[in-house]
Amino acid sequence: MISSRRVAALAVLLLGPMAWAQPRLPAGPRVLFSVSDVVKQDDGTYGRLDQRLTYDPDRGEYVHETHAEGVLIARTVRTTSVAGPTPAEAEVSRALIATHPEIAPLLRRDRDEVTIDGGFPLVREAGHPCGPGGRCATFDVFTGRDRQRLRYVIVDLRTGRVLDADADPQRDSNLAHPAARRQSRLRL
Repeated sequence: MISSRRVAALAVLLLGPMAWAQPRLPAGPRVLFSVSDVVKQDDGTYGRLDQRLTYDPDRGEYVHETHAEGVLIARTVRTTSVAGPTPAEAEVSRALIATHPEIAPLLRRDRDEVTIDGGFPLVREAGHPCGPGGRCATFDVFTGRDRQRLRYVIVDLRTGRVLDADADPQRDSNLAHPAARRQSRLRL
């Protein structure tokens, strides 16, 4: 949980005049998850097992690979995933939200501390930017100690833009919710 004011202040200090430039996600495939472990094998010996999930925004593909002792033993390619944002994706998302033309004025005028929290994956049906091949996350903009919601925001992690700066948390959710299935047919 990072305060949007802290994000903006840090950006100004570190980037100076470039602070107002739109933040960008890394180009090309990015690693979403990587883990290595030592596992006991059938013969009683121990070996290294590595798993990695990558997302290629150009292809709209999630690739999950498993290696045992450096040898590929499984590879799955999908067009959807519920993997949450990486720390870099979450940081870019928070900066996009904090500088969005509808949200930035709210952050400047609010006297209480404002936080941008969340990063929950959003998966929708085909034809929606968050549908197959897409990569989206939802964030909440809160104010004050009672954490009153100012905005519920949908960020497209494939294109690096805010899709909806004032989404409805009851309707703009994952496909499991019937209202989301109807609403996701609308183009953002």
